[in-house]
Amino acid sequence: MKLKYLATFCFLACAGLVQAEESAAIEVPRLSTQDIMDILVSEKIITEQRAQELLQSLTAQKSVQQVQDDKVKAATDETALQPKVVRVPYVPEFVRDQIRDEVRLGLHDEVVNDIFAQAKSELWGVPGAMPEWTTRIKFSGDFRLRYQGDLFADQNALTGSNWYFDANEVNSSGELGTDASFFSNILEDRNRLRARLRLAMNARATEGVNVGMRLATGRTSDPVSTNQTMGNSNQPYAVILDRAFIKTKTEHNELVFTGGRMANPWLGTDLVWDGDLNFDGLAMTWRPLQSDSMENDERMLDAFVTMGAFPLDEVELSSKDKWLYGLQTGINWRFMNQNSLDLAIAYYDYRNIEGVRNEINSNLTDYTAPDLLATGNTLFNIANDSSAPDATLLALASDYDLASIYLHYNIARFAPVNVGLTLDYVKNIGYEQEEVLERTNGASGLISVSGNDDGTAHVEGYMIKLDLGWPNIRQRGNWQLSLAYRYLERDAVLDIFSDSDFRGGGTDNEGYIVQTQYALDDNTWMTLKLISADEIDGPPYGLETVQMDLNAAF
Repeated sequence: MKLKYLATFCFLACAGLVQAEESAAIEVPRLSTQDIMDILVSEKIITEQRAQELLQSLTAQKSVQQVQDDKVKAATDETALQPKVVRVPYVPEFVRDQIRDEVRLGLHDEVVNDIFAQAKSELWGVPGAMPEWTTRIKFSGDFRLRYQGDLFADQNALTGSNWYFDANEVNSSGELGTDASFFSNILEDRNRLRARLRLAMNARATEGVNVGMRLATGRTSDPVSTNQTMGNSNQPYAVILDRAFIKTKTEHNELVFTGGRMANPWLGTDLVWDGDLNFDGLAMTWRPLQSDSMENDERMLDAFVTMGAFPLDEVELSSKDKWLYGLQTGINWRFMNQNSLDLAIAYYDYRNIEGVRNEINSNLTDYTAPDLLATGNTLFNIANDSSAPDATLLALASDYDLASIYLHYNIARFAPVNVGLTLDYVKNIGYEQEEVLERTNGASGLISVSGNDDGTAHVEGYMIKLDLGWPNIRQRGNWQLSLAYRYLERDAVLDIFSDSDFRGGGTDNEGYIVQTQYALDDNTWMTLKLISADEIDGPPYGLETVQMDLNAAF
């Protein structure tokens, strides 16, 4: 009998579990308590009387449980409606002070961290908190304060003051006068304080497209110098737009295009192009070995091709505008021992640069005279006015097509001290003596700012330079020493674009350059430069120049 009751309760328990499993994955038919009792009676497990007793007992238990649940719920609701009473035990004042100090110290770090986190999330005082366009613009610049002393050689007195004339003054006045204003100073020493300020901006318009500009002190009539000489009764400095360009490049810089007024795109020294010279026009550089699969520190050999087209003089009444076309190709090769080699071969083709003599009593070819001239190039008079036989308008006697080779080898064995050797050679292959004589009506028509010329070709130039020290003078204690020899014949290059510091600028000069630099602090350095130069084949003209600079970059 006990086994029968035990089976009964097990069956009831299992039935209860089946009823409670309402959300089971497998659907089971739901049986009521009465159905279960009927099954037990039909299977003769219990009697019908015992089934009725069990039903009554289960009903009674459920009622008692329901009453208890209702009481608990009512008590909970009543408690929720009553006001809460908080009992605080008495705490002595010294204990309260100790707790307050401990809490303050404990929360200090957490509060600071919370503030930093909030500042970071809200971008307090960081570039991202500024307007978006400001993050795409960068400024840089430099300032240079210079003392320059020009000390003329005693032998210049043998020349007198009537040989080296100012070609720009002659063309401006229309005659070769005898006043001192028509001639360059080659006798009186000069001591000057000079300043140069440059401020550059570079803006990223979009990915791969940049727009740049640079303001500088200087004069609009001098393309190779932005120096401002002090001593003009405290008049304010002039400011010029030195650069204005747009630059586009591909993702891996294998193709770069620049248009506008830009920095010198050619690799070389100041033998051909002055360091301050900027170019107006278009330039494109192609680097075929650039690859997205090669890191910069893995690229040992890099080749390049640069092409450029630059208008020099746009003539309204003629189709023969003056242009400069250039092509340069070369390699940048870095070896495993960190030595490097830069090699470049260039060809620069000037178009319509030479002068054309006017027909009698005409001025239709006056435009062939250059806007600016320096010292050295062979010239001739293109004026042809029978009523004014002294009329003078000077123009270039030769065409200029330049072939140039540049080589720089850097030895990094003693790093951080580097040793560099530079060779630069140029030749004007556009000079044709027969064409020059025909254009100028013979040798008697040739004129040079350093005296008459016999038409002999003087068309070569070269520079040899040795550098020792840090490659860049930007950190405190960095230093650099260089020694160079330079030789440039009168028609090797256009005199107006050559180095303006070497014997006052121009061509027909040779001599030495010694320069030392030392960084006083980061981005602040001193420069001492000594230049000793003389003429090559003209009348005596020697000049020693001393330059002491204080430089700062930002």
